[in-house]
Amino acid sequence: MDGQPLSTPAAPYEGATRAPRSIGWSAPASGPNSSLATAIRPLRNRSRAAYRNSPLLRSAINKNTTNEVGRGFWLLSTCRDDKFRLAANELWKLSSTQLDPEGVKNFGALVDLCVRSRRMSGEVFIRRLRRRLSAGLAVPIQVDVMESDLCPVEFSRKLKNGNRVVQGVEFKGKVRVAYWFYKHHPQDGVEVVSLHDLERVPASDVIHHFKQLRPGQVRGEPDPAAVLLKDRTFHDYDDAELVRKKERSNFTGFLYREAFDEDDFEFDPMTGKPIFDESEPVDEVSRIATGTLLRGVAGEKLDLFDGDNTGSGYSDFVRWQALQMAAGQEIPYPLLTGDWAGLNDRLVRALLNEYRRGIGFDQVNLSGFQVAFKIWQWWLSDAVLVGKLDAPGYADNPYYYLALDIRPDAFKWLHPEQDVNARQKAVSNQLSNIDVEAAEYGRDLDENMRRNAKALKRWQTICEEEGVEKPSNLAGLFNAPEEAATSKDKEDSSE
Repeated sequence: MDGQPLSTPAAPYEGATRAPRSIGWSAPASGPNSSLATAIRPLRNRSRAAYRNSPLLRSAINKNTTNEVGRGFWLLSTCRDDKFRLAANELWKLSSTQLDPEGVKNFGALVDLCVRSRRMSGEVFIRRLRRRLSAGLAVPIQVDVMESDLCPVEFSRKLKNGNRVVQGVEFKGKVRVAYWFYKHHPQDGVEVVSLHDLERVPASDVIHHFKQLRPGQVRGEPDPAAVLLKDRTFHDYDDAELVRKKERSNFTGFLYREAFDEDDFEFDPMTGKPIFDESEPVDEVSRIATGTLLRGVAGEKLDLFDGDNTGSGYSDFVRWQALQMAAGQEIPYPLLTGDWAGLNDRLVRALLNEYRRGIGFDQVNLSGFQVAFKIWQWWLSDAVLVGKLDAPGYADNPYYYLALDIRPDAFKWLHPEQDVNARQKAVSNQLSNIDVEAAEYGRDLDENMRRNAKALKRWQTICEEEGVEKPSNLAGLFNAPEEAATSKDKEDSSE
Protein backbone atom coordinates (compact mmCIF):
# COMPACT_ATOMS: atom_id res chain seq x y z
CA MET A 1 0.00 0.00 0.00
CA ASP A 2 2.84 2.43 0.80
CA GLY A 3 5.37 1.01 -1.65
CA GLN A 4 7.62 -0.41 1.14
CA PRO A 5 8.84 -4.04 1.17
CA LEU A 6 6.54 -6.46 2.96
CA SER A 7 8.03 -7.78 6.24
CA THR A 8 6.91 -9.95 9.13
CA PRO A 9 8.08 -9.11 12.64
CA ALA A 10 10.48 -11.78 13.91
CA ALA A 11 9.24 -13.80 16.90
CA PRO A 12 11.31 -13.16 20.06
CA TYR A 13 11.41 -16.94 20.60
CA GLU A 14 11.87 -19.44 17.78
CA GLY A 15 9.41 -21.68 19.59
CA ALA A 16 6.76 -19.00 19.06
CA THR A 17 7.31 -18.91 15.28
CA ARG A 18 4.11 -18.74 13.24
CA ALA A 19 3.33 -20.26 9.84
CA PRO A 20 4.71 -21.67 7.67
CA ARG A 21 7.24 -23.43 9.93
CA SER A 22 4.73 -24.06 12.70
CA ILE A 23 1.82 -25.26 10.55
CA GLY A 24 0.14 -28.24 12.23
CA TRP A 25 1.62 -27.46 15.65
CA SER A 26 -1.25 -27.82 18.10
CA ALA A 27 -0.64 -26.13 21.46
CA PRO A 28 -3.99 -25.29 23.09
CA ALA A 29 -4.08 -22.80 25.96
CA SER A 30 -5.75 -25.13 28.47
CA GLY A 31 -5.70 -24.96 32.24
CA PRO A 32 -4.27 -27.68 34.47
CA ASN A 33 -7.67 -29.31 34.97
CA SER A 34 -9.35 -28.72 31.62
CA SER A 35 -6.40 -30.37 29.85
CA LEU A 36 -6.94 -33.54 31.88
CA ALA A 37 -10.75 -33.45 31.91
CA THR A 38 -11.14 -35.29 28.61
CA ALA A 39 -7.66 -36.82 28.40
CA ILE A 40 -7.35 -38.57 31.73
CA ARG A 41 -9.53 -41.56 30.86
CA PRO A 42 -7.81 -42.54 27.58
CA LEU A 43 -4.41 -41.83 29.14
CA ARG A 44 -5.21 -44.01 32.12
CA ASN A 45 -6.68 -46.86 30.06
CA ARG A 46 -3.87 -46.81 27.50
CA SER A 47 -1.23 -46.71 30.19
CA ARG A 48 -2.73 -49.80 31.84
CA ALA A 49 -3.00 -51.54 28.47
CA ALA A 50 0.65 -50.70 27.77
CA TYR A 51 1.63 -52.12 31.16
CA ARG A 52 -0.11 -55.35 30.23
CA ASN A 53 1.35 -55.60 26.72
CA SER A 54 4.40 -53.36 26.20
CA PRO A 55 7.70 -54.81 27.48
CA LEU A 56 9.41 -51.39 27.63
CA LEU A 57 6.63 -49.56 29.51
CA ARG A 58 6.12 -52.48 31.86
CA SER A 59 9.86 -52.53 32.58
CA ALA A 60 9.92 -48.76 33.23
CA ILE A 61 6.98 -48.79 35.66
CA ASN A 62 8.23 -51.86 37.52
CA LYS A 63 11.81 -50.62 37.84
CA ASN A 64 10.79 -47.12 38.92
CA THR A 65 8.47 -48.63 41.53
CA THR A 66 11.10 -51.08 42.76
CA ASN A 67 13.71 -48.34 43.11
CA GLU A 68 11.29 -46.07 44.97
CA VAL A 69 9.93 -48.68 47.38
CA GLY A 70 12.65 -51.34 47.55
CA ARG A 71 11.74 -53.80 50.28
CA GLY A 72 9.54 -51.22 51.98
CA PHE A 73 9.77 -48.20 54.30
CA TRP A 74 10.90 -48.30 57.92
CA LEU A 75 8.84 -45.98 60.13
CA LEU A 76 10.54 -45.07 63.41
CA SER A 77 9.14 -42.67 65.98
CA THR A 78 11.62 -39.93 66.94
CA CYS A 79 9.59 -38.53 69.82
CA ARG A 80 11.82 -37.17 72.60
CA ASP A 81 9.79 -39.12 75.15
CA ASP A 82 11.83 -42.35 75.28
CA LYS A 83 9.07 -44.41 76.85
CA PHE A 84 6.51 -43.32 74.25
CA ARG A 85 8.97 -43.77 71.37
CA LEU A 86 9.85 -47.35 72.28
CA ALA A 87 6.20 -48.27 72.88
CA ALA A 88 5.08 -46.73 69.58
CA ASN A 89 7.79 -48.51 67.58
CA GLU A 90 6.94 -51.88 69.12
CA LEU A 91 3.21 -51.40 68.53
CA TRP A 92 3.78 -50.31 64.91
CA LYS A 93 5.72 -53.49 64.14
CA LEU A 94 2.56 -55.46 64.86
CA SER A 95 0.05 -53.04 63.32
CA SER A 96 2.05 -52.77 60.07
CA THR A 97 1.04 -56.36 59.31
CA GLN A 98 -2.68 -55.75 59.96
CA LEU A 99 -3.45 -52.66 57.86
CA ASP A 100 -4.77 -54.49 54.80
CA PRO A 101 -8.50 -55.34 55.08
CA GLU A 102 -7.96 -58.21 52.62
CA GLY A 103 -5.23 -59.65 54.83
CA VAL A 104 -2.79 -60.30 51.98
CA LYS A 105 -0.44 -57.29 52.21
CA ASN A 106 1.74 -55.80 54.91
CA PHE A 107 2.64 -52.11 55.05
CA GLY A 108 5.49 -52.47 52.55
CA ALA A 109 3.25 -54.20 50.02
CA LEU A 110 0.59 -51.50 50.48
CA VAL A 111 3.14 -48.79 49.69
CA ASP A 112 4.32 -50.77 46.66
CA LEU A 113 0.74 -51.05 45.38
CA CYS A 114 0.16 -47.31 45.87
CA VAL A 115 3.36 -46.30 44.07
CA ARG A 116 2.76 -48.72 41.18
CA SER A 117 -0.80 -47.42 40.80
CA ARG A 118 0.39 -43.80 40.87
CA ARG A 119 2.95 -44.43 38.16
CA MET A 120 0.63 -46.52 36.00
CA SER A 121 -2.66 -44.64 36.43
CA GLY A 122 -1.44 -41.23 37.57
CA GLU A 123 -3.01 -41.42 41.03
CA VAL A 124 -4.51 -43.64 43.69
CA PHE A 125 -6.75 -43.03 46.70
CA ILE A 126 -6.26 -44.47 50.18
CA ARG A 127 -9.20 -44.48 52.58
CA ARG A 128 -9.07 -44.89 56.34
CA LEU A 129 -11.28 -47.66 57.71
CA ARG A 130 -12.06 -47.47 61.41
CA ARG A 131 -12.63 -50.88 62.99
CA ARG A 132 -14.29 -52.02 66.20
CA LEU A 133 -12.21 -52.81 69.27
CA SER A 134 -13.52 -56.37 69.02
CA ALA A 135 -11.94 -56.81 65.57
CA GLY A 136 -8.79 -58.30 67.13
CA LEU A 137 -6.40 -55.66 65.75
CA ALA A 138 -3.51 -54.16 67.68
CA VAL A 139 -4.92 -50.74 66.72
CA PRO A 140 -8.48 -50.64 65.28
CA ILE A 141 -7.57 -49.12 61.91
CA GLN A 142 -7.07 -50.40 58.36
CA VAL A 143 -6.57 -48.72 54.99
CA ASP A 144 -8.29 -49.40 51.68
CA VAL A 145 -6.34 -48.73 48.46
CA MET A 146 -8.80 -47.52 45.78
CA GLU A 147 -8.23 -47.12 42.04
CA SER A 148 -8.65 -43.64 40.59
CA ASP A 149 -11.70 -44.80 38.55
CA LEU A 150 -13.77 -44.77 41.75
CA CYS A 151 -13.55 -40.96 41.91
CA PRO A 152 -15.39 -39.74 38.77
CA VAL A 153 -13.39 -37.13 36.90
CA GLU A 154 -16.56 -35.99 35.09
CA PHE A 155 -18.28 -35.00 38.37
CA SER A 156 -17.90 -31.20 38.68
CA ARG A 157 -20.51 -28.79 40.02
CA LYS A 158 -21.28 -25.95 42.42
CA LEU A 159 -22.95 -27.07 45.65
CA LYS A 160 -25.66 -25.23 47.59
CA ASN A 161 -23.34 -24.63 50.55
CA GLY A 162 -20.96 -22.67 48.30
CA ASN A 163 -18.43 -25.45 47.94
CA ARG A 164 -17.44 -26.58 44.46
CA VAL A 165 -16.64 -30.06 43.22
CA VAL A 166 -13.83 -30.25 40.68
CA GLN A 167 -13.38 -33.64 39.01
CA GLY A 168 -14.71 -35.52 42.02
CA VAL A 169 -12.87 -33.48 44.67
CA GLU A 170 -14.83 -31.05 46.84
CA PHE A 171 -13.20 -27.73 47.73
CA LYS A 172 -14.03 -25.01 50.22
CA GLY A 173 -12.03 -22.17 48.81
CA LYS A 174 -8.59 -23.70 48.26
CA VAL A 175 -9.01 -26.43 50.87
CA ARG A 176 -9.97 -30.01 49.99
CA VAL A 177 -12.82 -30.96 52.28
CA ALA A 178 -14.21 -34.16 50.74
CA TYR A 179 -13.95 -36.73 47.96
CA TRP A 180 -16.85 -38.27 46.03
CA PHE A 181 -16.58 -41.98 45.26
CA TYR A 182 -18.57 -44.63 43.49
CA LYS A 183 -19.54 -47.43 45.87
CA HIS A 184 -18.24 -49.98 43.38
CA HIS A 185 -15.68 -49.98 40.59
CA PRO A 186 -17.44 -48.63 37.47
CA GLN A 187 -15.51 -50.87 35.05
CA ASP A 188 -15.35 -54.10 37.02
CA GLY A 189 -18.61 -55.49 35.62
CA VAL A 190 -20.02 -56.53 39.00
CA GLU A 191 -22.22 -53.63 40.06
CA VAL A 192 -23.96 -50.88 38.09
CA VAL A 193 -22.85 -47.42 39.21
CA SER A 194 -24.22 -43.94 38.60
CA LEU A 195 -23.30 -40.34 39.38
CA HIS A 196 -26.60 -40.18 41.30
CA ASP A 197 -25.30 -42.77 43.77
CA LEU A 198 -22.00 -41.29 44.95
CA GLU A 199 -20.61 -41.44 48.47
CA ARG A 200 -19.09 -38.34 50.07
CA VAL A 201 -16.03 -39.10 52.20
CA PRO A 202 -14.35 -36.39 54.33
CA ALA A 203 -10.88 -35.42 53.18
CA SER A 204 -9.53 -36.27 56.64
CA ASP A 205 -10.20 -39.94 55.84
CA VAL A 206 -8.65 -39.95 52.35
CA ILE A 207 -5.11 -39.80 51.00
CA HIS A 208 -4.82 -38.67 47.38
CA HIS A 209 -1.48 -40.03 46.21
CA PHE A 210 -0.39 -38.28 43.01
CA LYS A 211 2.29 -35.95 41.61
CA GLN A 212 1.10 -32.42 40.96
CA LEU A 213 2.75 -31.12 37.78
CA ARG A 214 0.98 -27.73 37.58
CA PRO A 215 -0.32 -25.39 40.31
CA GLY A 216 -4.00 -26.04 40.88
CA GLN A 217 -3.95 -29.48 39.24
CA VAL A 218 -6.53 -31.70 40.92
CA ARG A 219 -6.01 -35.12 39.32
CA GLY A 220 -2.87 -37.06 38.41
CA GLU A 221 -1.25 -37.79 35.05
CA PRO A 222 0.13 -41.30 34.32
CA ASP A 223 3.91 -41.52 34.08
CA PRO A 224 3.97 -42.89 30.49
CA ALA A 225 1.65 -40.13 29.14
CA ALA A 226 4.35 -38.52 26.97
CA VAL A 227 5.47 -41.80 25.36
CA LEU A 228 2.22 -43.74 24.94
CA LEU A 229 1.75 -42.89 21.26
CA LYS A 230 5.42 -43.47 20.41
CA ASP A 231 5.44 -46.77 22.26
CA ARG A 232 2.30 -47.95 20.47
CA THR A 233 3.63 -46.95 17.05
CA PHE A 234 7.01 -48.51 17.68
CA HIS A 235 5.39 -51.62 19.13
CA ASP A 236 3.26 -52.09 15.99
CA TYR A 237 6.24 -51.48 13.71
CA ASP A 238 8.50 -53.86 15.60
CA ASP A 239 5.79 -56.52 15.69
CA ALA A 240 5.18 -56.17 11.93
CA GLU A 241 8.93 -56.46 11.30
CA LEU A 242 9.09 -59.56 13.45
CA VAL A 243 6.17 -61.17 11.60
CA ARG A 244 7.77 -60.27 8.26
CA LYS A 245 10.99 -61.96 9.27
CA LYS A 246 9.12 -65.00 10.53
CA GLU A 247 7.15 -65.38 7.30
CA ARG A 248 10.19 -64.77 5.10
CA SER A 249 12.24 -67.33 7.00
CA ASN A 250 10.00 -70.05 5.52
CA PHE A 251 11.28 -69.33 2.01
CA THR A 252 14.63 -70.89 1.08
CA GLY A 253 14.82 -70.34 -2.67
CA PHE A 254 13.08 -70.51 -6.03
CA LEU A 255 13.42 -72.99 -8.90
CA TYR A 256 12.95 -71.47 -12.34
CA ARG A 257 14.01 -71.87 -15.98
CA GLU A 258 14.91 -69.27 -18.54
CA ALA A 259 13.21 -70.93 -21.61
CA PHE A 260 9.74 -72.48 -21.61
CA ASP A 261 6.67 -73.15 -23.78
CA GLU A 262 3.05 -72.25 -23.17
CA ASP A 263 2.18 -75.90 -22.47
CA ASP A 264 4.57 -75.85 -19.51
CA PHE A 265 2.11 -73.66 -17.65
CA GLU A 266 -0.72 -76.22 -17.94
CA PHE A 267 0.87 -79.49 -16.81
CA ASP A 268 3.15 -80.52 -13.97
CA PRO A 269 6.43 -81.67 -15.62
CA MET A 270 6.93 -84.34 -12.91
CA THR A 271 3.47 -85.95 -12.94
CA GLY A 272 1.91 -84.82 -16.21
CA LYS A 273 -1.25 -83.76 -14.37
CA PRO A 274 -2.87 -80.39 -15.01
CA ILE A 275 -1.48 -77.72 -12.73
CA PHE A 276 -4.73 -75.74 -12.73
CA ASP A 277 -8.02 -77.62 -12.58
CA GLU A 278 -10.70 -75.42 -14.11
CA SER A 279 -13.38 -77.17 -12.06
CA GLU A 280 -11.87 -76.08 -8.70
CA PRO A 281 -11.36 -72.55 -7.35
CA VAL A 282 -7.84 -71.26 -6.89
CA ASP A 283 -6.63 -71.10 -3.28
CA GLU A 284 -6.49 -67.52 -2.03
CA VAL A 285 -3.79 -68.23 0.55
CA SER A 286 -0.77 -70.51 0.29
CA ARG A 287 0.75 -71.98 3.45
CA ILE A 288 4.52 -72.24 3.33
CA ALA A 289 6.41 -74.69 5.55
CA THR A 290 9.88 -73.91 6.88
CA GLY A 291 12.63 -74.77 4.36
CA THR A 292 10.28 -74.72 1.35
CA LEU A 293 11.69 -74.49 -2.18
CA LEU A 294 9.27 -72.89 -4.63
CA ARG A 295 9.13 -75.12 -7.73
CA GLY A 296 9.26 -73.66 -11.24
CA VAL A 297 8.84 -75.66 -14.47
CA ALA A 298 10.94 -78.09 -16.53
CA GLY A 299 14.52 -76.96 -17.02
CA GLU A 300 14.39 -75.01 -13.76
CA LYS A 301 17.34 -73.44 -11.98
CA LEU A 302 17.83 -72.91 -8.24
CA ASP A 303 18.14 -69.38 -6.86
CA LEU A 304 18.73 -69.34 -3.09
CA PHE A 305 17.46 -66.32 -1.15
CA ASP A 306 19.89 -64.11 0.67
CA GLY A 307 19.65 -63.67 4.42
CA ASP A 308 17.21 -61.06 5.66
CA ASN A 309 19.40 -57.99 6.13
CA THR A 310 17.54 -55.25 7.99
CA GLY A 311 20.15 -52.66 7.09
CA SER A 312 23.11 -51.21 8.92
CA GLY A 313 21.03 -48.48 10.58
CA TYR A 314 18.28 -50.66 11.99
CA SER A 315 19.89 -51.24 15.41
CA ASP A 316 20.65 -47.53 15.77
CA PHE A 317 17.06 -46.68 14.86
CA VAL A 318 15.63 -49.12 17.41
CA ARG A 319 18.05 -47.87 20.08
CA TRP A 320 17.06 -44.25 19.46
CA GLN A 321 13.38 -45.09 19.91
CA ALA A 322 14.13 -46.83 23.22
CA LEU A 323 16.28 -43.88 24.32
CA GLN A 324 13.37 -41.50 23.79
CA MET A 325 11.01 -43.75 25.73
CA ALA A 326 13.54 -43.98 28.55
CA ALA A 327 13.87 -40.18 28.65
CA GLY A 328 10.08 -39.75 28.65
CA GLN A 329 9.80 -41.93 31.76
CA GLU A 330 12.90 -40.59 33.52
CA ILE A 331 14.75 -43.89 33.71
CA PRO A 332 18.26 -44.59 32.34
CA TYR A 333 18.26 -46.39 29.01
CA PRO A 334 20.50 -49.26 30.23
CA LEU A 335 18.25 -49.83 33.23
CA LEU A 336 15.15 -49.82 31.03
CA THR A 337 16.43 -52.16 28.31
CA GLY A 338 19.22 -54.14 29.96
CA ASP A 339 21.65 -52.91 27.28
CA TRP A 340 24.83 -52.00 29.19
CA ALA A 341 27.16 -52.21 26.18
CA GLY A 342 29.94 -49.61 26.09
CA LEU A 343 29.56 -48.53 29.72
CA ASN A 344 32.14 -48.68 32.48
CA ASP A 345 31.64 -48.45 36.23
CA ARG A 346 32.17 -44.66 36.28
CA LEU A 347 29.49 -44.03 33.67
CA VAL A 348 27.11 -46.42 35.39
CA ARG A 349 27.69 -44.64 38.71
CA ALA A 350 27.02 -41.26 37.10
CA LEU A 351 23.79 -42.55 35.54
CA LEU A 352 22.54 -44.13 38.75
CA ASN A 353 23.41 -41.10 40.89
CA GLU A 354 21.36 -38.82 38.66
CA TYR A 355 18.50 -41.31 38.49
CA ARG A 356 18.45 -41.86 42.24
CA ARG A 357 18.21 -38.13 42.94
CA GLY A 358 14.82 -38.13 41.22
CA ILE A 359 13.77 -41.33 42.97
CA GLY A 360 14.90 -39.83 46.28
CA PHE A 361 12.60 -36.85 45.74
CA ASP A 362 9.63 -39.18 45.20
CA GLN A 363 10.56 -41.19 48.30
CA VAL A 364 10.60 -38.13 50.54
CA ASN A 365 7.82 -35.99 49.10
CA LEU A 366 5.36 -38.45 47.53
CA SER A 367 5.40 -42.00 48.89
CA GLY A 368 7.07 -40.81 52.10
CA PHE A 369 4.93 -37.78 52.95
CA GLN A 370 1.65 -38.57 51.19
CA VAL A 371 1.44 -42.27 52.06
CA ALA A 372 3.76 -43.30 54.89
CA PHE A 373 3.45 -40.20 57.09
CA LYS A 374 -0.32 -39.81 56.60
CA ILE A 375 -0.97 -43.46 57.46
CA TRP A 376 1.29 -43.10 60.50
CA GLN A 377 -0.71 -40.01 61.55
CA TRP A 378 -3.99 -41.92 61.26
CA TRP A 379 -2.60 -44.91 63.13
CA LEU A 380 -1.02 -42.92 65.96
CA SER A 381 -4.16 -40.84 66.52
CA ASP A 382 -6.32 -43.96 66.79
CA ALA A 383 -3.74 -45.72 69.00
CA VAL A 384 -3.83 -42.82 71.47
CA LEU A 385 -7.62 -42.53 71.22
CA VAL A 386 -8.25 -46.15 72.23
CA GLY A 387 -5.56 -46.13 74.93
CA LYS A 388 -2.98 -48.31 73.21
CA LEU A 389 -0.37 -45.56 73.70
CA ASP A 390 -0.06 -43.16 76.62
CA ALA A 391 0.48 -39.62 75.25
CA PRO A 392 -0.28 -36.88 77.82
CA GLY A 393 -1.27 -33.61 76.16
CA TYR A 394 -1.71 -35.18 72.72
CA ALA A 395 -4.84 -33.15 71.92
CA ASP A 396 -3.01 -29.87 72.60
CA ASN A 397 0.29 -30.76 70.90
CA PRO A 398 -0.01 -33.82 68.64
CA TYR A 399 3.10 -32.97 66.61
CA TYR A 400 5.31 -33.64 69.62
CA TYR A 401 4.28 -37.28 69.37
CA LEU A 402 4.00 -37.42 65.58
CA ALA A 403 7.75 -36.89 65.08
CA LEU A 404 8.72 -39.61 62.62
CA ASP A 405 11.77 -40.86 60.74
CA ILE A 406 10.78 -42.39 57.39
CA ARG A 407 13.59 -44.57 56.10
CA PRO A 408 13.34 -46.05 52.59
CA ASP A 409 15.23 -49.19 51.71
CA ALA A 410 18.87 -48.24 51.07
CA PHE A 411 20.23 -48.27 47.52
CA LYS A 412 22.90 -50.87 46.85
CA TRP A 413 26.15 -49.43 45.56
CA LEU A 414 28.42 -50.73 42.81
CA HIS A 415 31.30 -51.22 45.23
CA PRO A 416 30.03 -52.00 48.78
CA GLU A 417 33.50 -51.89 50.38
CA GLN A 418 34.24 -48.43 49.00
CA ASP A 419 30.82 -47.28 50.17
CA VAL A 420 31.39 -48.46 53.75
CA ASN A 421 34.89 -46.96 53.84
CA ALA A 422 33.57 -43.63 52.55
CA ARG A 423 30.88 -43.59 55.25
CA GLN A 424 33.43 -44.36 57.97
CA LYS A 425 35.68 -41.51 56.78
CA ALA A 426 32.72 -39.12 56.64
CA VAL A 427 31.90 -39.91 60.28
CA SER A 428 35.53 -39.75 61.49
CA ASN A 429 36.05 -36.38 59.76
CA GLN A 430 32.86 -34.92 61.25
CA LEU A 431 31.18 -34.67 57.84
CA SER A 432 28.38 -36.97 59.01
CA ASN A 433 27.31 -39.02 62.03
CA ILE A 434 26.45 -42.63 62.68
CA ASP A 435 22.72 -41.91 63.03
CA VAL A 436 22.56 -40.41 59.52
CA GLU A 437 24.61 -43.23 58.01
CA ALA A 438 22.39 -45.86 59.64
CA ALA A 439 19.34 -44.01 58.33
CA GLU A 440 20.83 -44.11 54.82
CA TYR A 441 20.88 -47.87 55.14
CA GLY A 442 17.25 -47.79 56.29
CA ARG A 443 18.11 -49.12 59.76
CA ASP A 444 17.68 -48.04 63.38
CA LEU A 445 21.10 -47.43 64.96
CA ASP A 446 19.91 -48.16 68.50
CA GLU A 447 18.39 -51.42 67.35
CA ASN A 448 21.60 -52.37 65.53
CA MET A 449 23.79 -51.70 68.56
CA ARG A 450 21.41 -53.54 70.87
CA ARG A 451 21.33 -56.60 68.63
CA ASN A 452 25.12 -56.59 68.24
CA ALA A 453 25.58 -56.28 72.01
CA LYS A 454 23.22 -59.21 72.61
CA ALA A 455 25.04 -61.30 69.99
CA LEU A 456 28.43 -60.47 71.58
CA LYS A 457 27.11 -61.45 74.98
CA ARG A 458 25.82 -64.77 73.62
CA TRP A 459 29.20 -65.38 71.94
CA GLN A 460 31.10 -64.80 75.20
CA THR A 461 28.69 -67.02 77.15
CA ILE A 462 29.09 -69.88 74.65
CA CYS A 463 32.88 -69.54 74.76
CA GLU A 464 32.84 -69.78 78.57
CA GLU A 465 30.60 -72.85 78.44
CA GLU A 466 32.94 -74.53 75.94
CA GLY A 467 36.05 -73.64 77.89
CA VAL A 468 37.47 -71.11 75.43
CA GLU A 469 39.47 -68.57 77.47
CA LYS A 470 40.43 -66.15 74.69
CA PRO A 471 37.75 -66.27 72.00
CA SER A 472 38.83 -65.24 68.53
CA ASN A 473 36.81 -63.10 66.17
CA LEU A 474 33.34 -64.30 65.23
CA ALA A 475 33.34 -63.99 61.45
CA GLY A 476 35.17 -60.67 61.80
CA LEU A 477 32.32 -59.08 63.76
CA PHE A 478 33.55 -59.23 67.35
CA ASN A 479 37.15 -58.56 68.32
CA ALA A 480 38.84 -60.12 71.32
CA PRO A 481 39.19 -57.81 74.33
CA GLU A 482 42.05 -55.35 73.96
CA GLU A 483 43.72 -56.51 77.21
CA ALA A 484 43.78 -60.10 76.04
CA ALA A 485 45.22 -59.13 72.68
CA THR A 486 47.93 -57.00 74.35
CA SER A 487 48.99 -59.78 76.73
CA LYS A 488 49.09 -62.25 73.87
CA ASP A 489 51.41 -59.91 71.91
CA LYS A 490 53.74 -59.69 74.94
CA GLU A 491 53.88 -63.46 75.25
CA ASP A 492 54.67 -63.82 71.57
CA SER A 493 57.49 -61.23 71.83
CA SER A 494 59.05 -62.87 74.89
CA GLU A 495 59.12 -66.24 73.14
